[in-house]
Amino acid sequence: MNDYAYQIQGALESASGKFRGLRVLVCDLHNFESVDIPVEVFDRETVKFLEYRLKLTETMDINRLPIPIQNKIRAPLGRWLDFWVLENFYGNTSKSKSTNP
Repeated sequence: MNDYAYQIQGALESASGKFRGLRVLVCDLHNFESVDIPVEVFDRETVKFLEYRLKLTETMDINRLPIPIQNKIRAPLGRWLDFWVLENFYGNTSKSKSTNP
């Protein structure tokens, strides 16, 4: 995978307080973007936990969450960002290209 860094800026919520995803800053040597990660990236258990935590407090530091929850956030987030960076920073849309003539 190409080198990039990301920082989770915060949670996205609906008007009713339902967790809708994460806002993340992504950069590499030549690019800097803000991207919204959809809730569908995360499993149901993680989404429910994040909704619960967001109801308890206005701010949430991902680094202070239990390690198993951090892993359930960072692993799917990293996979999603790998594809996003390839497509949006480097123009590699090979997953949508057909190999058949």
